[in-house]
Amino acid sequence: MRKNGEKLAEAVLSTCEHVRYVAVRSGGKLWMHERAQLRNASSSESDRYEELIVNPTLLTLVGQRVDIDCGGA
Repeated sequence: MRKNGEKLAEAVLSTCEHVRYVAVRSGGKLWMHERAQLRNASSSESDRYEELIVNPTLLTLVGQRVDIDCGGA
């Protein structure tokens, strides 16, 4: 998955200059790729915890909301 994750990250970063980093999570592993030469970016450690805890939680909650009332999210 690492190779596929790197390819996906490169594709996303090359598509839009406004994307700061790309995170790919698969099989319980997280790969993060950050755009080079960033100014005033948040810490990589903060981004990592956001990807490990916050974003998966939000996606789970939204998915459960959709399941409850057929697309209510």
